[in-house]
Amino acid sequence: MKVMRNFALLAVLSSTMCFADAVQGTFNLDSSLNPIPSVGTVSFVLQGNGTISASLTTSVSGILGFGYDSTAFNLPESNFSNPGSISNTEGWQGTAFGGLDSGFAADGSQSSYTFTIGTPGEFSSVFNVLNAGSSTVNFFLFDSHDDQFGAQAVVPGVPEPGTLLLLATGGLGMIGAVRRRLA
Repeated sequence: MKVMRNFALLAVLSSTMCFADAVQGTFNLDSSLNPIPSVGTVSFVLQGNGTISASLTTSVSGILGFGYDSTAFNLPESNFSNPGSISNTEGWQGTAFGGLDSGFAADGSQSSYTFTIGTPGEFSSVFNVLNAGSSTVNFFLFDSHDDQFGAQAVVPGVPEPGTLLLLATGGLGMIGAVRRRLA
């Protein structure tokens, strides 16, 4: 009985901690906001230290620039996977999608980047960073063919705590049923 009680406690505690604060975007909008096949992806994930880890990839050509519709102007980006190819981290104004107040310029030699946004303790959610409303898209990609692409932020499917609790309760019921049959 003590094992079942401990399992139940673990299930309840783990169901309350299974919240992933992340957004993803697929670059599937051209500069006129027409849908196109995906040319890349971006993801923002909140880290335990209050920063956001970002990942950006494209399949069409090198990256000349990336921007995001940030709630503050020129958020700090650091820890680039290829820092030598980054020339500017001040955001983008005058894009086909409007202004994107944070982001970076690059030399076009890379088709993917990972980097960090913010300083430790700065953010409690990825939504502290996005949705300023100054752009028609959340993310902007400028490639080495001088093409501009947009992406909207989408929250990836993560089971809500109630669903996990229901699953754990069902598992406990199954364990109890098997235990009664064996007794």
